[in-house]
Amino acid sequence: MYITTTIPYVNARPHLGHALELVQGDVLARHHRRRGEPVRFQTGTDDNSLKNVLAAEAEGVPVRELVDRNAAAFEELRGPLDLSFDSFIRTSSHPGHRAGVERIWRAVEHDLYPRHYEGLYCVGCEQFYAEGPCPEGHGEPLQRVSEENWFFRLSRYQDVLSDLIRGRRLRIEPVARRNEVLAFVESGLADISVSRSAARARGWGIPVPGDPAQVVYVWWDALANYITALDGDGDYERWWVAEPRKVHLMGKGVIRFHAVYWPAMLLSAGLPLPTEIFVHDRRGSGGTVRRSVPTW
Repeated sequence: MYITTTIPYVNARPHLGHALELVQGDVLARHHRRRGEPVRFQTGTDDNSLKNVLAAEAEGVPVRELVDRNAAAFEELRGPLDLSFDSFIRTSSHPGHRAGVERIWRAVEHDLYPRHYEGLYCVGCEQFYAEGPCPEGHGEPLQRVSEENWFFRLSRYQDVLSDLIRGRRLRIEPVARRNEVLAFVESGLADISVSRSAARARGWGIPVPGDPAQVVYVWWDALANYITALDGDGDYERWWVAEPRKVHLMGKGVIRFHAVYWPAMLLSAGLPLPTEIFVHDRRGSGGTVRRSVPTW
């Protein structure tokens, strides 16, 4: 089994919600190892976020300094939480991550097109919304953003995603979250912005291949970690291509990215999909912690 947690932003130090997900992943990994099954357990940090840039500006330190300091605090949780992860990826410094993101981008170029966009942006979610306030409860007002971005033809994958979820080829637990994703998909998928202006990102992030005025959208960048970290001798073939169980653990606030956007990206690139998505009820950085027990 290949088990991953989400990779948190490092605009601040870890909090209890991060410990929840890491311990859940660790319990799952240890359980299957005790059954004699091969397991790879992966976690890491999402370094290329505008949230990290703004946190560094507020603190008056270079972005690299803030990111390195806080990412180290996440990695050091291995000790006090007695974690058994096999791999820890940092998206700003992992040697193969940028090249992997660029490969995926080029593999889906047939589904990318430039478009002017204007909308309300939540820096806390790193996401556009049609209207405010932020549904995740971030306190800052949504920002009005108007810029030229690259868009991904998510709408092209509506029917196949519905079929995958209904046919349990992409398993989402608990069932309430599966129904939530299905309702979102079948209500109609719109194309999504997958880049940001380099100026607004302060130059922090992975440049769009062939368009240095744009950086790759942080969620596109972050989701790719699940395969870019598999850069060892045969790791990608072993754990992503051949492995029959590829499990993503996450909080409910990011299910849309993992159960809709990420599979669509992989379908477009002609790459294998994850098999299972297990969702707990932590909303995000400032949310409450509630219990949810999917059947693992």
